[in-house]
Amino acid sequence: MKKSLDLSFNGKLESRVNSLFNTISYNKRSDFNEFVSNISINHINSLDWWVQGPASRNTYASPLFHYYCCLHLLRHLIDKGRFEFEDITIDSVIMRDIIKTLLTDSNIEGCSVSSGLKIQQRIKIKVKKKLLIYVLFIRKLYQFFVARITNINNRQSIPSRPLVLIDTFVMPDYIEDDRWYGTLWTNLTKKQQEETYFVPTFVLTPIVRMHSTYAKVRSNIRNYILKEDYLKFSDLLYAFGHKKRILQLDIGPVNVMGYEFSGLVKEELDNNSDLLTVIESILIYRFIKRLKLASINIKLSIDWFEGQVIDKAWNMGFKSFFPGVKTLGYRATEGFTFYLCSYPIPIEKKAGVIPDIIAVQGKGMLNTVNEFMPGLDTIVIPSFKSSYVWDFKRKEAKNNQKIILISLPISIKSSKIIIEKLVKAFNSNLFNNSKITFLFKSHPAQELKKLKSDLVDFSNYISFTKEKSFVKLLESTSLLITEASSTCLEAMACGVPVIMMENQEGLIFDSIPSTISEKIYRKVRTKNQLIQAIKYFIFLDINDVNQLELEGKKVRKNYFEPITKNGINRFFKSDI
Repeated sequence: MKKSLDLSFNGKLESRVNSLFNTISYNKRSDFNEFVSNISINHINSLDWWVQGPASRNTYASPLFHYYCCLHLLRHLIDKGRFEFEDITIDSVIMRDIIKTLLTDSNIEGCSVSSGLKIQQRIKIKVKKKLLIYVLFIRKLYQFFVARITNINNRQSIPSRPLVLIDTFVMPDYIEDDRWYGTLWTNLTKKQQEETYFVPTFVLTPIVRMHSTYAKVRSNIRNYILKEDYLKFSDLLYAFGHKKRILQLDIGPVNVMGYEFSGLVKEELDNNSDLLTVIESILIYRFIKRLKLASINIKLSIDWFEGQVIDKAWNMGFKSFFPGVKTLGYRATEGFTFYLCSYPIPIEKKAGVIPDIIAVQGKGMLNTVNEFMPGLDTIVIPSFKSSYVWDFKRKEAKNNQKIILISLPISIKSSKIIIEKLVKAFNSNLFNNSKITFLFKSHPAQELKKLKSDLVDFSNYISFTKEKSFVKLLESTSLLITEASSTCLEAMACGVPVIMMENQEGLIFDSIPSTISEKIYRKVRTKNQLIQAIKYFIFLDINDVNQLELEGKKVRKNYFEPITKNGINRFFKSDI
């Protein structure tokens, strides 16, 4: 049988190689950070550079780390005499040529390397990307128009006293229920509320719901400052001029293991798959400039921090136009090992694209956030986003019913893969039991109709829920199954055991800290491992259940700081 190797970004890396790929990738994280630092030095003051993929280190959106590790994987296989493939597929023409050169230099014959796409397909993709910028421009124009219309009867007067600005996001169905800052607003004093203003970025908002969403935000009890009220048409033109400016950057020689990587960097600059986020990031920077020109008085900037390009633009804006203002990043979840952008590095501090201080919601997170930057300033603040873990109470199941909750990721493709894997495992006679129910919860950004299309038929004990509140679902849950999700920590803090399904085809975004006891979770890769883990947690005796409660208390103590007046004041202190 012909042996093939799919090295495409988000492709299907076969399981026997995947484990080695993850090991190599883990060991290369620090080297890759240094690699990004080196190529960023000449562009350290360039906003256009920092809102792009190569500098982002966002391993979900940028393929650069993937390609970097692929080259090291191939080198390892060749050096160890384990290279046995007859063809390799890669979704980059530049990377294809690098691999061909590597194989030639290593005297490997009989292995073809292809980019996976035909010429017609590549042309079609390029045409779509050319048209996309015009579509996005029209969309942003309409958004500006809606903002102006909804502002006619809702004009606000910004106080002259120093304000606290908080970076956040808005989705149509999550205006009243804050998915990002949880109970923060309700725990502020009246004085703190009067000086606190949220600055939203509208995400996953269809054009048909744009007007109603803006109207709800403007009439909300919380204070909002909308970027569109300050931005001008010239700012929009500047943001969309990014494409020309980024191609003018001089990308010098970039060497990795003796192979020239500058072509890969340029390729990504020219083909960024998330142009909308790039545009939003530049508009955030320009908005902060407009605040300065409007003489808005600011004493503290709070960034919802994941280290993405939007965060970089927010912090760079404050460093450029409000250099005396303290910037604080709220890192509300534990970072995934391979989600590199959530781990600050020194070059980012030098460029002013990360906050002065990183605030984490539990002392256990202090051990990881500064992994690549030991001198990083950090503080522990209350877990506003997940404060419910301290008051959580399990509901008694009716008729000894066992509910297994499956929390799905944002990707439709990944969710379908997980569902199909789970359904195959659930078809075991062990689970064909009226006392066990498997309940799927889609990500808030997903449409159930789209998610369920083309899926295998479900048994009567498998269903989807429309309930938005994870907390309400967790109250009656016996076991949580998920992939890479912050819900893992929240569930364990409530004494609910977790099964994490590891990605078998690419990087494993592990959301469970190594300090947590395996008594309360299992990591699985195969169908048999999944079945055994479900059996273990579903049929626990009362002593084991009590042990889960004890383990949950440990998780709660280390990763979820309770809300206190001192904790809130520590968060809002501008002279930390």
